[in-house]
Amino acid sequence: MSLAGTARIGQALRALAGSISAHWSRERRDTLLLLFATALTVAPQATHLPLWATVIFFLLFAWRLALVLSGRQLPGSVVLGVAGIACLAGVLAQYHTLVGREPAVTVLVLMLGLKLMEMRARRDLFVVTYLCFFVLLTLFFYTQTPLAAAAALLAVTMVVATMLTMQYGVREAPFARRLRSALLMIFQALPLAALLFVLFPRLQTPLWGSPEDAPGARTGLSDTMRPGAVASLAESEEIALRVSFEGATPQRRLLYWRGPVLGEFDGATWSEHRPAPQSTASPLVEVGSDSAALAYTVTLEPTNQRWLLALDVPTALEPVAGALPGVSAELTVYAAQPIVRRTSYRFKSHTSYLLGRDESAPVLAAALQLPAGYNPRSRELAASWRSSAPDARGIVAQGLDLFGQEPFRYTLRPPLLGRDGVDEFLFTTRAGFCEHYAAAFVVLMRAAGVPARVVTGYQGGEPDPLTHEWLVRQSDAHAWAEVWLADEGWVRVDPTGAVAPDRIELGARAPRAGSPFDFAFDPHRSFLDTLTLSLDALGQAWGEWVLSYETGHQKRLLARLGFSFDSWEDLVSLLTGTLLLLIAAVALFTLHPRPPRDPVQAAYLAFCARLAARGLRRADHESAGQLLARARASLEPERFAQARRIVALYNALRYAHPAESTPGVRHLRRLVRSFR
Repeated sequence: MSLAGTARIGQALRALAGSISAHWSRERRDTLLLLFATALTVAPQATHLPLWATVIFFLLFAWRLALVLSGRQLPGSVVLGVAGIACLAGVLAQYHTLVGREPAVTVLVLMLGLKLMEMRARRDLFVVTYLCFFVLLTLFFYTQTPLAAAAALLAVTMVVATMLTMQYGVREAPFARRLRSALLMIFQALPLAALLFVLFPRLQTPLWGSPEDAPGARTGLSDTMRPGAVASLAESEEIALRVSFEGATPQRRLLYWRGPVLGEFDGATWSEHRPAPQSTASPLVEVGSDSAALAYTVTLEPTNQRWLLALDVPTALEPVAGALPGVSAELTVYAAQPIVRRTSYRFKSHTSYLLGRDESAPVLAAALQLPAGYNPRSRELAASWRSSAPDARGIVAQGLDLFGQEPFRYTLRPPLLGRDGVDEFLFTTRAGFCEHYAAAFVVLMRAAGVPARVVTGYQGGEPDPLTHEWLVRQSDAHAWAEVWLADEGWVRVDPTGAVAPDRIELGARAPRAGSPFDFAFDPHRSFLDTLTLSLDALGQAWGEWVLSYETGHQKRLLARLGFSFDSWEDLVSLLTGTLLLLIAAVALFTLHPRPPRDPVQAAYLAFCARLAARGLRRADHESAGQLLARARASLEPERFAQARRIVALYNALRYAHPAESTPGVRHLRRLVRSFR
């Protein structure tokens, strides 16, 4: 960078504080501050926008900043018109529509960038400011974490400080004073915001948009599975669910969080073969008298799906969002509505059980179906097992021996597979993730005459020493198999354990062995790991007290405060009455007449009080000079000289130009404090 460019940037930074008005015009200073606030506004959106849109916005931002630094003219309307059409064309090419959350937010950010290029009047500065507030609002369409809230609060503070800057007339306060004023305004608004948060009626559906547009409505699972689908999320550290056990915690290898059960296979894709029934209990589970129930509470992140993750297998359910969930014959638990917000529920499960010993013939027949013409080598191998193994248990053992003894490899980056994917995986690539092993194992079992199906969900988890919860992340997404054996019913078989036993015993991140919560305090544990757990705990508290504040929480809180309501009209009446009382209280405090505060006069009165302590009380009609003359005979020469400096400075400040008062007032205060 040239010396001239460096000097301009340094000059721009000093201009933010309003300290070089002789070199920079007022308009350029306001524009520079607004650009800084705009950058803080759009930066949190960068990860949610298409890469090309983010690049275009910051190119426009850099262009506008360069124009401010150089003092050159803005581009003409033709250039901006062509750029606007190109941006809209890019959004249409990306989303094929301008309607919806993602395209609308992208258009808003791009138009904000273009508006920066046509700020020719003070009115345009206010338009950009209002657009910044809208962009900050859209951030919460995608994420509602504490980090997002902190980033939004920082940006709001800068935008408000910019608005205050544009309100100043000829007198322009230093930037530090403007920033303090913005923070004071936000602090004063917090009680009102808290009141609205507590009392505003909670909606049962998203405020705008369809459930598909709900923030964070994504999951690592689906009702279909193709090799590679789960692997693509294996490295995601996003939390899928949090679990709090009410008693002893099972061993990590038993933590199978059951999700969709996939029984149909068309040669490439596994899918569910029946809709979720509305029954609330399954008669197929048999629990021994010596098997203790595990009670736990799950906090599930939004998935936009109906299934609820449960520890394999659930035996007792409680209502979720006011409705009792349904349970399929495969023991997949379904909520009444898609999970579009963070949801907590309490279940009981057993890890020792018999499932479906009396399974119906049609279900078993469906669990043997394979599409014709696919994977001939796998069928041939399975047929040889059927002829050599004494029973179904022997066939299962041969399948596990295949994965355990042959050079199969567990990898997060499996190669692509063709039409006969199972054949290619078993005899050529021999490298895959859990879904490859589960799908191949089920195909082999069905070809050998053993009913089998794929179960998807999560396996394992990570204990959080701060909240004493188990954190199950998207990287814990897993797939395993269930086979049906006579006298045992459906039995879980995890072929991944034959290839990568550490994945099952220690989880996806393989933490150190020992007590589940000991490894978090290991002195050798990295600072990043400890920080991650702390942020997770903060996110859980934020979700519990802020994001999960629904109608039920609202009713319980108000009931403890002595209020109850049966409809949203009652709540609106309570909110209106409380707001009126708050406004009246603020009015009583602020509207009574108060004399204006003069810092110069306040310092002089403090000086008079110190003279009064020496017996020199000022008369009401007495000027500062008259008081000084009367004090000459009573003060020591050194003290009189000090008093004379105080009176001289006071008289000068009373008639000085306001712009010169601030440093003089500070000096006057120091002189008064040192006067004894």
